[in-house]
Amino acid sequence: MSDTDDVRLDGLLAAAARRHPGRPALTAQGRTWTYAELDRAVGELARQLAEAGLEPGDRVGVLAPKGPEAVLGIYAALRAGAVTAPLDVADPPVRTAHMVRGAGLSLLLASDRSLAGCRRAAEEAGAGPEPAEGVLEHGLNWVRTLPAAQKPAPLPAPTDRGGYVLFTSGSTGRPKGVLLSHANVAHFALWAAAELALTETDRVGSQAALTFDLTTFDLFSTAAAGACAVLMPDVLRSFPRDVVGWLREQRITAFYAVPSLYQGMLERGGIDEDFPPSLRVAAFAGEPFAPRPLERYLRLLGDVPLYNLYGPTETNVCTYSRVPADWTADQEATIGRAVEGDVVDVLGEDGLPTDGTGEIHVAGATVFQGYLQDGALTDPTRTVRFRDGVARRAYATGDFGRITADGRVFLRGRGDSQVKRRGHRIDLLDVESAVLSLPHVTAAAVVAKEDPHHGEFWAYVQSDGDGAGAEETLAGLRGLLPLRMLPDRVVPTAALPVNARGKVDRRALAARTD
Repeated sequence: MSDTDDVRLDGLLAAAARRHPGRPALTAQGRTWTYAELDRAVGELARQLAEAGLEPGDRVGVLAPKGPEAVLGIYAALRAGAVTAPLDVADPPVRTAHMVRGAGLSLLLASDRSLAGCRRAAEEAGAGPEPAEGVLEHGLNWVRTLPAAQKPAPLPAPTDRGGYVLFTSGSTGRPKGVLLSHANVAHFALWAAAELALTETDRVGSQAALTFDLTTFDLFSTAAAGACAVLMPDVLRSFPRDVVGWLREQRITAFYAVPSLYQGMLERGGIDEDFPPSLRVAAFAGEPFAPRPLERYLRLLGDVPLYNLYGPTETNVCTYSRVPADWTADQEATIGRAVEGDVVDVLGEDGLPTDGTGEIHVAGATVFQGYLQDGALTDPTRTVRFRDGVARRAYATGDFGRITADGRVFLRGRGDSQVKRRGHRIDLLDVESAVLSLPHVTAAAVVAKEDPHHGEFWAYVQSDGDGAGAEETLAGLRGLLPLRMLPDRVVPTAALPVNARGKVDRRALAARTD
């Protein structure tokens, strides 16, 4: 049994409020909340949710812009015993409705600013044109998507009294809800707070969307340490120079972001000329860091430690590496060793551990409970025997790599249709499914491009000739997919190439430059 099996995420906040009631807990939109104030507000909201009919084990979505209301909503739903899912207000209502139905969310929490969008998502999910709703305190509202009689059955332990849901792109064209228990997330949060040596004096810069697993550090590791979470305005993310200025102005001491943001700050943000003086530790995750910019960053950081944290959403972070200060771009970068409480191994095609290249498997405290799809829980893990001879419940990550005798893992790419964009995992078949759902499309293929367009993915579209242009296709996709999932280019084509087996020749499309 893990030491964190009985730890609740809302309990981390409550414990910090007891230890440091007057310390700053959250800074956002020009206001700072102390731990006592934040914990008190969370308790009030949890009580009001119970009065509105929320029961332990119910599934709740929090659809609010990143800000105090969203943080309060997440913590309050957790404290009320709900399985809690942060949702993105920027997603099209139809996609949010897929998440609501797939995860079986019976209640949505919305800020005043997001209430109209919440109603649309609830209506798309089947709640009807006038779903039941009510007003809570602290700028929050509730909207019911399912009547009490239609709520899905409680989930099995340990998530029958709450948990955390993050959504990933799925090959079926429907987002998959990754169900994490309190213990799954708390184990990572406590480990990360200790490894990065967070204390109550730290100011943790939170730049990622609350739907992104990086924010489990921003919220819960920060609470575990009694530190202050400082929410960066979303608008700054597209302006690296403004991010650098924000880090300095807000006296950020710990920062966790995707490599693309770090690289933007280096190439266009002027961080090499205006390094934030308060920063004492940095971490990255979500995608590989290009070798040359990483080497430049290490020179810039000097004595400031830089951590590479790896793991799919299904395991949160499962390996870590403190990048050596003298690392250079001509060396192979490792994603490090397993975090304490996890076991990581590489298995070959025969399902046995290999010293060569194989699929990375993870077992241990951070491995999720399963996927929520069509309201039900499915568990894709399986029992495998690791090289120490012990059989464990393990998740196959889909990432390929090799492992050294001392336990360091080196990535070797993927074997499926998933790509990473600014840290977000995108299944190209999910995008392709959306393209195929457009009325004028008769056939389509979405592929990741090779040089000179490496890093992009394009949609090749065959249509019936009515509304078949690239702009029309993109316009249709904007109503189905979030911005991060839109193809870099739509290419109308009279016919898709096929290979000798008569299937779409995706390799040929990936290599095409037109």
